[in-house]
Amino acid sequence: MKTLIYLLIALACFGATPPANAQQSAIRGSVTDEQQQALSLATIHLLDAGDSSVVKTVFPDTQGQFAFTGVGPGDYRVKAVLVGYVDAVSGAVAITSSGHIRELLPLVLKPENTVLGEVTIDAPPRPLVERKPDMLVVNVENSTLAAGNTAMDILERSPGITVDKDDNISLMGKQGVTVMIDGKQTYLSAAQLANLLRSTDGNSIKSIELITNPSAKYDASGTAGMINIVLKKNKMTGTNGTLTLGTGYGWGHKANTSLNINHKAGNVNLFGNYSYMNNVSGQDIGIFRTVGTAEAATSFDQLTEFNRKNRNHSFRAGVDYNTSDRNVLGLQLSGYATNGDNNNNSGTSIGTNIASPDSTLLTSSLFDGRYTSFAINLNNQFTIDSNGRKLTADVDISRFNNENRANYNNTFFLPSGEIKGSPLLSRSNMPTIVDIRVAKADYTHPLGKDSKMEAGLKYSDVEADNDMVFENQVGGAWQNDAGRTNHFVYKEQVAAAYLNYSTQLGDWGIQAGLRSEYTRSDGNSITLENRVQRDYVDFFPSIFVNYKIADNHQAGLSYSKRINRPNYGNLNPFAYFLDQYTSEQGNPYLGPEYTHAFEFSYTLMEKYHLTAGYSLTNDVIAESMMQDDETKSTWVTRDNLAKQAVWYTNLNIPVKFAKWWNTSTNLNGFYMSFDGQLGASYLKQGQFALQVRNNHTFNITPSFSAEASVNYQSALVYSIYRIGSRWSVDAGLNKSFFDKKASLKLSVSDMFNTRAYDVKTSYANLNVLVNQRPETRVARLTFTYNFGNLKNGARHSDTQSEEKSRISMP
Repeated sequence: MKTLIYLLIALACFGATPPANAQQSAIRGSVTDEQQQALSLATIHLLDAGDSSVVKTVFPDTQGQFAFTGVGPGDYRVKAVLVGYVDAVSGAVAITSSGHIRELLPLVLKPENTVLGEVTIDAPPRPLVERKPDMLVVNVENSTLAAGNTAMDILERSPGITVDKDDNISLMGKQGVTVMIDGKQTYLSAAQLANLLRSTDGNSIKSIELITNPSAKYDASGTAGMINIVLKKNKMTGTNGTLTLGTGYGWGHKANTSLNINHKAGNVNLFGNYSYMNNVSGQDIGIFRTVGTAEAATSFDQLTEFNRKNRNHSFRAGVDYNTSDRNVLGLQLSGYATNGDNNNNSGTSIGTNIASPDSTLLTSSLFDGRYTSFAINLNNQFTIDSNGRKLTADVDISRFNNENRANYNNTFFLPSGEIKGSPLLSRSNMPTIVDIRVAKADYTHPLGKDSKMEAGLKYSDVEADNDMVFENQVGGAWQNDAGRTNHFVYKEQVAAAYLNYSTQLGDWGIQAGLRSEYTRSDGNSITLENRVQRDYVDFFPSIFVNYKIADNHQAGLSYSKRINRPNYGNLNPFAYFLDQYTSEQGNPYLGPEYTHAFEFSYTLMEKYHLTAGYSLTNDVIAESMMQDDETKSTWVTRDNLAKQAVWYTNLNIPVKFAKWWNTSTNLNGFYMSFDGQLGASYLKQGQFALQVRNNHTFNITPSFSAEASVNYQSALVYSIYRIGSRWSVDAGLNKSFFDKKASLKLSVSDMFNTRAYDVKTSYANLNVLVNQRPETRVARLTFTYNFGNLKNGARHSDTQSEEKSRISMP
């Protein structure tokens, strides 16, 4: 704990700031709409009257009042900006001496959609894929491809992202991605994160932010970078909302509905969301493997059909209260309840000659899952002064309570069709409780015109309790199977502090930061009497340098060090069985992996974006497959491999062929290699891979549009696996009516049903081929209706706990 205390004292020293100057010059004013209603959400820029460069930025209070203080002598203009309105710019404002106070006439913003006779001026839609200096943004809102889909469906269709057969998410070819929602990490295992994303209605998502090289102010976890899912935020005054109704069909029928309601009056903003999803889905997985030498080899040809039924209720509700002109206090409650029924049937032919097997194993597995979560967040944002000093604080408390019951029936049949022995009946129950408590504070302090310092503290406390009971039926009675029963408790505390400095020196932009994280972890397998404890401190530097070569040319270089801690499920030594020959088990001795990431970026005309980078990960957490030639069993686990190297480049090219036809092409090429001891053998292999995503938007009429997307993924290597290529085509239509208050969207994903996975490995004593065909071709019809007052004017805070992405779930 001494290290934690030292970190907190150090950051407290970082936050010390000098007093504000007296006798400051100031420019004051207000911003309203045409009805003279205050617009507190507007952004106010102080511009140099000579070159229109931004000198300072402030935000108005709830009455629309704003002030620029500490303004030096010179000529200025003031500009007000707000989404949905035409920008307003003041006349020239001269400051001639210290202490000079200037009062402006009110800045009046007019709605952007203004009818002039028979002409309607509409704001141009954002491109589907947009490159920003530090991230790639997929603008999901209003996209027909997002209508009716889940958050997982949208992620799978985003540039540079791949999701494998086990729901592991990769960014630019690399695993170890940190997934956030509204800037807050989810802290779930791959399986539980997949459940959350499949329970999140895509209609609630505004955009997906892909951050390949985050700065020190972000958590250091996530060696491949970060994916931030930005939820829609209602910014309307009065009472308003959105109703969504959807239906679809793929493997089975799907239905979804959601209701968003927002009410803002005076200093109070109330918001709420409820959604329900009913999804019937499934997939087929074929596994062919050979065990033993050529003289005495046994082959297993397995085909499993997964049938899933998920029913999900989720909600989000909260209040923002302006306790003063400069302080906003927020409270949010959120949660979900999911019932999942999985009926899996597997048939395995076993023999030296698979054409005439010696026996056949039929396995039926019935899973009944109940997953619930509840989270509470209290947040506060205090704007200290108009110079931009700001202090924010968040406290998150959440609990995940999951219960997964399973029944297994393993029956062997002889070639004659007779049953070989008695059926093996088993059952299991695994309740999982995860408690997460997080507190954080961030401080921003401008240092002059073009510089600022940011500092922050964070503390997280996580406890995951997995208590698996496995039983076999013997003589008509259930008996505990000690070899498969396991009680595992994992506790982790992380204390973090960071300091981040940024400045603009002419055409050069520089940002440098340092983050420190102190970690204590305790993985205790109570059943096996096996305990692994760790205690360590890490430092994570980052630096970003940007240079404006010319008006249409910008370049940047960056470096960061990051960590990826193993998720809770991968640490649990318990084995999860598909059948008696196939399983997956955790490794309690897994350690964290560390990545050094370098990136170069180039932007042409603020439109064409090129990114190239290199990352080296030491002690990479790599999935491996083990095999026992005597028992003929195969299991999947994870180990720390010496290193993984990735070279990558990403190019985003938007092209406007016509006023009604826009395209965006994203090319992502990477070379990934693995080098080190894995299990009993040495692994050294790599391969170049290419990902292509080509999106088209057709604005046929003002109220009717269409979209199409062509996607391609070449073959690639990951750990011991070689993954085959795949491609797909998505398409959608969108019709708006009722003065654009309502829309009807039809979309079809993977129209030709081509997004199958082929995975093979020939490593050590393994010879395995896997073919997975998930549900990817789905047709959806979605109706959306916006109602109530549609004027801008509310601040909306939505935050979730950061420690939710590494929770354990079978």
